[in-house]
Amino acid sequence: MSPASKARFRRWRARAAHALLRALAPPLGRLRLPAVQRVGRLFGRLGWLFGRRDRRRALEHLALAFPERSAAERRALARAAFLHQGMNLAEDLHLSRRGCADVARTVDAEGWERVEALRAAGRGVLIVTGHCGNWELLAAAINCRGLGMRVVARALDEPELQDLLVAFRRRFGSETIERARPGAARELLRALREGALGMLIDQDTRVEGVWVPFFGRPAYTPVGAAKVALRPDVAAVPAFIERRPDGTHLARFLPPLDLPPDETEATALMTRVIEDQILRRPEQWVWMHRRWRRQPPG
Repeated sequence: MSPASKARFRRWRARAAHALLRALAPPLGRLRLPAVQRVGRLFGRLGWLFGRRDRRRALEHLALAFPERSAAERRALARAAFLHQGMNLAEDLHLSRRGCADVARTVDAEGWERVEALRAAGRGVLIVTGHCGNWELLAAAINCRGLGMRVVARALDEPELQDLLVAFRRRFGSETIERARPGAARELLRALREGALGMLIDQDTRVEGVWVPFFGRPAYTPVGAAKVALRPDVAAVPAFIERRPDGTHLARFLPPLDLPPDETEATALMTRVIEDQILRRPEQWVWMHRRWRRQPPG
């Protein structure tokens, strides 16, 4: 297939996905959460069956992260990760037709008083997190509590899907600051003055980064969060959300990090906290992401 043909296929696929998601949102919005999650597990099973490339990547990455586990254990963990991501999708489509009252019924918070105390003291709050649990639901839960958090994210390659995602975030008060967009730096600082800023730093993306350990292997990691967190008026608060066995969610807000002054060391510490959360709920991370796709020279 020629490059032009590939581009046309990707464009067609993005439009088809956008149309499908828009069609699914209204019926899912009318269902109760347990039924929504059953539909999500179906999404995950379909992804596991037909997503051969993502299935292979997940198994390869789990072998790197958990070499001590058997192949059968890693396969079960990979399949559970697909089911989890399917539930994330169904939950987010469901909530795209709901409001903060539904988020409050779905998410319990632990350690939220830490965030309130920092804001009361006039500190800018940097929420440091990763693609753990339902991270979009975490942002909704934070802003439904009145924090006014903006999120930093790379724009998706498909404009229709990007518009859908931005609309979901905006529904719950989360404005998106696109990386590398003109004026993004000023928006970051304004977000910290007015409320909070959320950054996910557990993916290898085309931004300024550093090499830090992740499950014992060097991983190229965005350094922007460390640059922001090392400002004297900012507190870096690790926050994670996890799905509990009963289908509800727990949002955990950990104590502010005592970061070393070096940007690479600070990024390594943030990454270690994210790794701890992944170890806590390994089936709730995006193992299909190419986290180690680049390695340092030599």
